[in-house]
Amino acid sequence: MNAAADSPGSRVTPNALHAFGGIWRLTVSRFLAPMHWAVLAGLIAVLLVFSIPFFPAGLPRGPYAFVRWVGDFYLMFLVPIMAFISAAGAMRDEMKPGTVDFVFTRPVRRPVFVLGRYLSHLACAQVDFLCALGALAAFAAYRQIPGFAAALPLLFLAQVLMVTSFSAFGFLCGILSSRYIVIGFFYGVVVELGIGQIPTEIDRISMTRLGRGLIEPLMGRLAAPNQPPPQGPVATTALLLAASAFMLAVAAMIFARRELAAAPNRET
Repeated sequence: MNAAADSPGSRVTPNALHAFGGIWRLTVSRFLAPMHWAVLAGLIAVLLVFSIPFFPAGLPRGPYAFVRWVGDFYLMFLVPIMAFISAAGAMRDEMKPGTVDFVFTRPVRRPVFVLGRYLSHLACAQVDFLCALGALAAFAAYRQIPGFAAALPLLFLAQVLMVTSFSAFGFLCGILSSRYIVIGFFYGVVVELGIGQIPTEIDRISMTRLGRGLIEPLMGRLAAPNQPPPQGPVATTALLLAASAFMLAVAAMIFARRELAAAPNRET
């Protein structure tokens, strides 16, 4: 036995930056895999096909049809669902026995791991969704849809906020249970489809309601008489980022106290 190797001074000192670097490299390696980009390209192609009926050329849908479709279906329905499922699944992958043996034997605190994993996943997810929005923008430019280029900055901000907030929610649900789809469905029905549709101040606990208020002026719609005025871009950004930080803090706190099962030992 080497006494120097067992001395306290020879132990690896925890370093948050080094830990984040390792988490980032593991995340990006999955993100850069050819299969990931093949699946992403296929999904974007399907998205473009579904968007074709909402182009106003030759159709009596009006000049706001495509922007409304992008806002209502893509940004406020598809993006939250995909961001939630992707983030929750990524967190569940880190809780598998094989990953527990590999990752949590390293000198990294669990809250630091959750934060690093979230930031790494979020950066990659933002790139994925940016590719999808860029494809929609390119298609709109090709079809010469008026006003879409001017609407693009707010659409982009809404997408960034939806991905950020629903990724945090996905991490929280993924840590809570392997049945995160059930939790997400219950939340969607009660909060997003229920409380979020009530035209009072309470509807602002709905994340998609906040995001929709951000892009509502782009859709050519008049607000209902009893509908409270939407938050401005700064207030909406602050509220959604604060909600994301809160959910991530709760997720980190729960994860720090969870007992994780290691892979069973196999005797050879």
